[in-house]
Amino acid sequence: MGKENNGGIQLKKQVMLLGMGFDAIAVFVSLIFAAWIKFDSGLFQDVTPMSGHIMFAGGIVSIPFWWLMFAASGSYRPHWDMSWADELKLVMKPVTTGFIILFFGAFLISPSASIGRWIIVFYYALLILLVFAARGCVRLIERKLAKKGLLRRNAAIVGIGIAASYLEQYLEENIALGYNVVGFVDPEKSSIEQTVSEERIIGTVKELPETLKNHPVQELLVTIASNFHDDILSLLLPAAGAGIRVKVVPDLFDIVTGHVHSTQIMGQPFMEIFPERLSFWQRLVKLFMDYFISIIVLLVGLPFWVLIGIAVKIDSRGPVFYRQTRVGKGGRIFKVFKFRSMVHNAEKHSGPVWADREDVRITTIGRLLRRSRIDEFPQLLNVVMGEMSIVGPRPERPAFVEELRIMYPFYQKRLTIKPGLTGWAQVKLEYDTNLESVASKLKYDFFYIENQSIFLDLEILARTLKVVLTGAGAH
Repeated sequence: MGKENNGGIQLKKQVMLLGMGFDAIAVFVSLIFAAWIKFDSGLFQDVTPMSGHIMFAGGIVSIPFWWLMFAASGSYRPHWDMSWADELKLVMKPVTTGFIILFFGAFLISPSASIGRWIIVFYYALLILLVFAARGCVRLIERKLAKKGLLRRNAAIVGIGIAASYLEQYLEENIALGYNVVGFVDPEKSSIEQTVSEERIIGTVKELPETLKNHPVQELLVTIASNFHDDILSLLLPAAGAGIRVKVVPDLFDIVTGHVHSTQIMGQPFMEIFPERLSFWQRLVKLFMDYFISIIVLLVGLPFWVLIGIAVKIDSRGPVFYRQTRVGKGGRIFKVFKFRSMVHNAEKHSGPVWADREDVRITTIGRLLRRSRIDEFPQLLNVVMGEMSIVGPRPERPAFVEELRIMYPFYQKRLTIKPGLTGWAQVKLEYDTNLESVASKLKYDFFYIENQSIFLDLEILARTLKVVLTGAGAH
């Protein structure tokens, strides 16, 4: 089973890379062909031919830009159950957004520069047409692999009634969808007439977190009626925290207004629940801010980081940097980078424990670094690696997360977005010293999650800068 799972994961990665390769070809050909129509086809008079070397270089350079746009729109994940109309929308949105960004960027760089309106029109039309054709080729390949049973995704159906049985039958008859139904989740409602056999039930809604640990599932397909509102919240938090997609029948739309994307499973209407509060535009801007700020601060501040490293080394024995295991989005484990602010092997005998305000393990330099939050700055490397964002809830250590999950059932909601280098709770309150202090921060973290916006991120960054420069608010 492990080998099959690993093989399936590798195949999905290969299909994703194939899709990126097809997109790259489409992007390159679109620009070259648009330039040929404008400058070399003879359709336009009195135009100065453009060097082929310039257009070739432009086509190559444009590929990473469009990859970023497509990745931000969620293009590089399996979509073989989408309709062609939905696929076209998934192409048009990032392409249109990308052109707007290019227009503004070109104007800022050179307000007087112009290569003509027609080449822009041709490039835009060709990009949509060729990228859509490239995606179509990849989707056909995905469906052929799914028909052969090579490309599969595990799903659990929530519900044990006739609707659940019908959905499983439909998925079995349409093998090209690539769904493997691992079982059913019982909503535990006495009014539902059970049509699913007892051995196919893998757990209940209340047991969902444990069920998801025991059964590898990529999607939850919800067939319960819309009056069972409490169940949706019970489903959404653990599923979103584990990075699992949730699709529900359309009559549940009323309870998730603002978080639903209309989709379908090859003609079967479903609504997909998204815990993501940010729009596509805002996600794109946030992603740009993450990489731009991280790279600039790391490069410009390099002399400063070297001086801090020397100070840490002189102050106490041990490495300059400290790596600590944390829990990220969806419960994924990763290691953060920090300037060491405590004595070497501070937890060798105690294990994971909270640092007190006057903790004797904190070094002299470490106390200054922690007061200004500069000890956290190496985590910009985690941001560049895609494990963190500049702004978001702080990532906690696995041992503490398990305790907090038990103490606070809604703690899982913190894991629905990327953790951050700084956050609303961090600029409002002091360092955590125990589980109770973390609890006091939860309301700030939930406020941020529910009210995410670029403007809120900018406010948090401004407050963080104040803390770094003055120490005010860091306690």
